[in-house]
Amino acid sequence: MKRLLLSTFILLIIISCSKNEELEGEPEIIDPRESYFAEAIIGSWSINTVKVDGQIFLYPHTDSCKKDFFQFYNEQGKEFDFEETIVLNCDNCAPCATSTTNLRWELSGAIIKFYFGEQYVTKYKLIDVTETEFTYQLEIDYDNDGDLDVLEISAEYYDPYGNFD
Repeated sequence: MKRLLLSTFILLIIISCSKNEELEGEPEIIDPRESYFAEAIIGSWSINTVKVDGQIFLYPHTDSCKKDFFQFYNEQGKEFDFEETIVLNCDNCAPCATSTTNLRWELSGAIIKFYFGEQYVTKYKLIDVTETEFTYQLEIDYDNDGDLDVLEISAEYYDPYGNFD
């Protein structure tokens, strides 16, 4: 009985050691764009155009107000914080009325997932990010026909309050 227990124990040690060696030897698959995107998206952006079904439309900002914009933060006190500010539709508002939404963001490869607390909200598929441009895809039923539509959003760097200077 002791031999059986000892043999089983030794066998378990050999198996666990060989599995650890296999795991250590296998390279971890990392999307090289992820580290670039994690740094490049930090900043303040304003939507310029929306591409739907091959057609490009200018984003309708409210005249005489700051543009609608969104900001990605990742610093102390604002870890993985996303803020989107839109101007409410008002023609003669002074000052311009705005609404801000705060979410938490998480990056995996070229996908940014957004959460309100623990609740998943939506995701962006990053197409390209440079110092001055931010392009992503968003799946949403924008025309309320029950089918998800793929929108390609192009934004430009826009920091109306100097938060990222």
